[in-house]
Amino acid sequence: MRLSRSILPALFFSSLFTATLALADGDPARGQGLYVVCATCHGQNGEGSQEQNAPSLAGREQWYLARQLHNFKAGVRGAHADDVYGKMMAPMALILPDDQAIEDVAAYVASLK
Repeated sequence: MRLSRSILPALFFSSLFTATLALADGDPARGQGLYVVCATCHGQNGEGSQEQNAPSLAGREQWYLARQLHNFKAGVRGAHADDVYGKMMAPMALILPDDQAIEDVAAYVASLK
């Protein structure tokens, strides 16, 4: 079956929407407990720290946070020799034991304003 060019963008964006919905299953209460380690650099309220070059996380969307944690954990981010700060973050992402923990932390952080 050949798809027309006008249908492809619709399919692409609907798949993104579906993926975003799938990420909505994080438990912010559990994520708050896991975030304790993250707060060392990113702050209690996700405000970040210039001294540690840790960006603010508060207000970021859950899907984005989860994606970045997955990328650090998988070595997609923080593996390049010149990525000094990414090399600091990558082992921290490995502390999260599984995908559910990532979703939980992302849900908690996304709730910070």
